[in-house]
Amino acid sequence: MEKTFQNIPFLRITIALVIGIIAGTYSTFNVKLCLAILSIVLVIHIVLNTNYKFTFSRFFGAGISFFFLLVGIVVTQQFNQKPFLIEKGTFAATILETPLEKPNSWKTMVKMEAVFNADSILQTNETVIVYFEKSDSVFDLQAGDVIVFDKTPQQISNKNNPFEFDYKKYLEQKRIYRQVYLSSENWKKTKKTNLTLVCRAEIIRESLLQIYRSQPIDETEFEILSALTLGYKRELDPETKRIFSASGASHVLAVSGLHVGIVFWLISLLFGFMQKQKTGRVLFMIISISTLWFYAFITGLSPSVMRASAMFSIFVIGENLNRKSNIYNSLSASAFILLLINPINLFDIGFQLSYAAVFGIVYLQPKLEKIIYVKNKFIKFFWSLITVSVAAQISTFPLTTYYFGQFPTYFWITNTFVIPAVMILIPLGIILLFVSKIHIISNLLAVVLNFIIKITYFLLSFIDQLPFAVSEISINHVQLIFITAIVISVFIFLKNHKIYYLKAVLLFILFLSISTFFININRLNRTELVIYNTPENPAIHFIRGKKNYILSEEKIKKEELYYFPGTSTCRKLGLNQPVYLTYSDTLANESLQLKNGLAIFEGKTISLIKNISIPDKNNLPDFIINPANLNFKPDEIEPGTMIITNKRYLSEIMLNSPRIHNTAMKGAFRKKW
Repeated sequence: MEKTFQNIPFLRITIALVIGIIAGTYSTFNVKLCLAILSIVLVIHIVLNTNYKFTFSRFFGAGISFFFLLVGIVVTQQFNQKPFLIEKGTFAATILETPLEKPNSWKTMVKMEAVFNADSILQTNETVIVYFEKSDSVFDLQAGDVIVFDKTPQQISNKNNPFEFDYKKYLEQKRIYRQVYLSSENWKKTKKTNLTLVCRAEIIRESLLQIYRSQPIDETEFEILSALTLGYKRELDPETKRIFSASGASHVLAVSGLHVGIVFWLISLLFGFMQKQKTGRVLFMIISISTLWFYAFITGLSPSVMRASAMFSIFVIGENLNRKSNIYNSLSASAFILLLINPINLFDIGFQLSYAAVFGIVYLQPKLEKIIYVKNKFIKFFWSLITVSVAAQISTFPLTTYYFGQFPTYFWITNTFVIPAVMILIPLGIILLFVSKIHIISNLLAVVLNFIIKITYFLLSFIDQLPFAVSEISINHVQLIFITAIVISVFIFLKNHKIYYLKAVLLFILFLSISTFFININRLNRTELVIYNTPENPAIHFIRGKKNYILSEEKIKKEELYYFPGTSTCRKLGLNQPVYLTYSDTLANESLQLKNGLAIFEGKTISLIKNISIPDKNNLPDFIINPANLNFKPDEIEPGTMIITNKRYLSEIMLNSPRIHNTAMKGAFRKKW
């Protein structure tokens, strides 16, 4: 282990930085005290270094680790400081991205920089999501434009349904805390512009997108091509995302290491001859790094592209310095730099999956490829693709099952044609941008691109329709730890071939089996009622063991099921396929009786009748769901009865009543018995 740290020096300080970030996130420290200790540790190391002895090596190494642990704490505490949210005034803000049309509005993000009050100007620095009312004036907006508005942004909140994606936390990691809806009279465009680096990147990307839009490329194919080459996913159809995810190809839609690697491969093909001479190597390094970061620039400077560009840049610099580059050290160095810039990257799912995948490919893929010796170059290429995808899936399996609760069964088939397709689409897509003015060539390229994407999407849709295309796997954080420990122990055993690592694998498998056994016992005995916070279509979930029923006011459409909160509940709790019902249906079995707006579930009575205004005290149900009006007093409700409503505006008496659960304010209602 000590030799590993010596060969990968950045690994030690990155681990220390990660521990510091975790400590700084979940605990509160005095930043001034940490800075003082940092200064002392730094002075001690300078003294030790000037009078260095071999006996000091352990103290020196431990001190370096402690130093970067403190750095992680300080950087995280500073980064996590919430900006001062100004409530009143006229806000001046810069448009950060071209507004995107939604069903009822136009959506964009702005950077608020100043707030004008009666006789003062307050400086601020806050990113806010803006929804514009649909009007002709929105069409003129582009990145860099400065607008003023007089409506106070509101805090972003979740719907607080069980197991839902934590949208609020996700945005907070991006330093976004508020949103605002602006009608036409609430805002106006000024004559000023503020062309920051991010705005310039957005303007360039938008102009490149216009080139794609002007070509004979179909709508779905345009969305996929834009995501593949320019990292533009804002217009991707939800069904397209679902098909890519279910077939195991979602990684190609997010511009990341694969895409940057293909760009670097193109650079090597075109300019690799320069590396034969010393001057040429320097020129190749400049061209490579410049091109990679320009590509990161036009794809929106997303964290995934930046970490891949950083890793390849470190690799190229190492090669140019005639140093034997260690891929693990390059990985650690890129992670260290990105975490130092933005420590919250550590908790980004994409960041975690990206590094896990690259580690699996680098470490495990060569071992898998040697299992079968393939002489034919054509067959060997596809065998390499299969082993790459298998290695990446093994290393990311704990994270994907924990976060998404599903596993694409046919990923190994998908990657045999998706990755070659992407290797063709990205170069052709980039060439199309350069030759767009030559109409004969650009039209021909557009037709070829359209055809390749259409065939690829057809094959992905076919795989999505295969039996057991997606395996539903639900694990909790304890199981995540055990599965991760199993994977790591297997990796170490493959390297060292020591028997106690194999014993560790078997021990962690035993722990995983025991935890899974108790979880399944708990699931079989579960009886639960869930009323979701879905105001557009109120829904109730009845759960008994693995059997479950979802009752909604209106029938849930097939295309809505993927994002419906009940789907996440079923996946996380390992439930069977639910029975979907509406309020007007009739059902009678051993668990649920439903008739005339009244449901009886496991001894509890639930009223779904809309026109109840004052409950009948002689026949009081256990739960009253979404009554048409609430004109009765809380003290008229006997103890034991709970009213669940999604009405946002209630009297103060109603809001404070312990017998009223307002899903719009408190989130989903859950009751177990």
